[in-house]
Amino acid sequence: MFSDKDLGMHRPIQRRDFLNGALVSGAAVLTPGGIARAGTNPGPYPPALTGMRGSGYPAAYSTGHALRDHTFAPAGRASETADSYDLIVVGGGISGLAAAWFYQQRHGGNARVLIIDNHDDFGGHAKRNEFGEGAKMRLSNAGSFNIFADDHDSGAHVDLYRTLGIDIAALARDTVDPGFYARMGMGQGVFFDRETFGRDVLLPDPAPWTDFSFLYSPNVPPDADARWARFMADAPLPACAKADIHRLYHAKTDYLAGMSTEEKVRRLDAMSYADYLTGPAGCDAQVVAYLRDRTFGSGRGLSSTTALSAHQRFGLPGFAGLGLPAAYDTDEPGTSYHFPEGNATVARLLVGRLIPGALRARDPATSMLERVDYTRLDDPGNPTRLRLNATAYHVANTPGGVEVSYTLGGVEGRLHTTRAKHCVLACWNYVIPYICPDLPAPQREALAYNVKTPNLWVNVWLNNWRAFHQAGTCYMNAPGSYYASLILEQPVSIGGYAHSATPDEPTVMTMLRGYETPGLPIKDQFRLGRAEMYATTFDTFERETRTQLARSLGAHGFDPARDIAGLTVNRWGHGYSYWYSPLYDDFLKTGGPPPHLAARQRFGAITIANTDSGGTDTTELAIDMAARAVAELG
Repeated sequence: MFSDKDLGMHRPIQRRDFLNGALVSGAAVLTPGGIARAGTNPGPYPPALTGMRGSGYPAAYSTGHALRDHTFAPAGRASETADSYDLIVVGGGISGLAAAWFYQQRHGGNARVLIIDNHDDFGGHAKRNEFGEGAKMRLSNAGSFNIFADDHDSGAHVDLYRTLGIDIAALARDTVDPGFYARMGMGQGVFFDRETFGRDVLLPDPAPWTDFSFLYSPNVPPDADARWARFMADAPLPACAKADIHRLYHAKTDYLAGMSTEEKVRRLDAMSYADYLTGPAGCDAQVVAYLRDRTFGSGRGLSSTTALSAHQRFGLPGFAGLGLPAAYDTDEPGTSYHFPEGNATVARLLVGRLIPGALRARDPATSMLERVDYTRLDDPGNPTRLRLNATAYHVANTPGGVEVSYTLGGVEGRLHTTRAKHCVLACWNYVIPYICPDLPAPQREALAYNVKTPNLWVNVWLNNWRAFHQAGTCYMNAPGSYYASLILEQPVSIGGYAHSATPDEPTVMTMLRGYETPGLPIKDQFRLGRAEMYATTFDTFERETRTQLARSLGAHGFDPARDIAGLTVNRWGHGYSYWYSPLYDDFLKTGGPPPHLAARQRFGAITIANTDSGGTDTTELAIDMAARAVAELG
């Protein structure tokens, strides 16, 4: 349908630094930490790198994969570094950075702490993508999206947020313009592709927002009646499917009539939402196809999401007549917030507190346009040092402390061993038995229970967003397409950073792909999705991006050869922490203990901190688990 020339596949896009994980241009003068020394050529600046990012490049994963495949064979003995520490943290994500902070607070701020991370940037999934410079720079999160404050919140994360100057309620009130796109005549759209639905057509979506709803107002379209009328007339769906969709959103039918409330809850918690739609709700199978992408924000499709979770977590339709009590509604008593760079703000402010000179800013607003000085991260003069491109391959208790061995620069890199009094493993659970094989067998088994969700977050840097404005959409569901969701830049302005104000200005647009194989156990679905993600080349991601934008917005003036300025593909093969579901986790039915409690037990001078150790996937939990792990060290 479109030639490579039409798509602009061979046109230069700014700073395509990484293609399929290989650095094309730019060289750094590396220290043992993998970042240039102060006073030398600083080398690549990680947040501004485009192409293949996330954890999807060989230097980041080669050592880990070699350990998994039992092919890691170090050539010679690791050299012992001359430095030693009070604490070594394995993993430089928010949990690892928070662990270093809590340890310093507990020991007076002068403890010697080393944080090592296998990536070329810190933050774990909370990384920052930036494109351009100065006032025209656009920001986006590369992974984790939002933070949350409960109305009656407590715990270590509350104190840490206060220290970092993060007031979630005030930020949500003062820096978000939720009605911005509505005032521009824009809202949610749905793109039907011809392969799934018979023809390509973009329509205003009549359904309320589900994902990211805290950023947009109103969540129910103000022109809902007109949208429904056009949907019923023009959607390329069978008449029965359109009638079923309308019924789900409008009728208050009790599809589980005759059951008590408790029986309904148990039933909804034991069936998938897809089965609920085609079973009790009596919907045509095309209804499932239309709603397919509405839960991909969690990394699970409709066949892997319980009907109760579809109601509670996502606010999906079909439950209005069941008479569920307030305890089972979709209102959360608290506030969500999204920084323009996502949760990278938390990581960057932590680094600024831990490492003198790395970031001068002390609050979110003043930090937004400031670059971290990467040459300061591994400065031997600082009590806390952050060593990037360093992958731990062996962690063991020794007399008087721990010994941590790691590669620098991937599986072919140099080998080093460093000692400390204590160690916090803030990497993800599944890798821990490989790097710490002395753990008791039951704990190793519990750690292996966690299989992370693959997560693909593609940021498309655009010269303008006129086509989106012309089409009247700022968020597009695309249930049959390669990318399931297309999200225009969120209406958040903070400090010196302002979201794109007019359609003629540059912006960033995000595309999400879901990985689902209905019928397989969820962990097998994750493994297959991860394998597909890592097997997909940058060329394929780029072609699918350009093609889908041309097909959905070409009629409204979008030209992929002209309008795309850059592309950053953030591959997180091991993304969201595993969260339990009655569809797959038998201990929820038998009343047994959750595996993460056995997995996170202290082992000598080694403790564990990550979201895996809390059994779900929030930033607040990552911080609280860090505080727990440090407290266990005494």
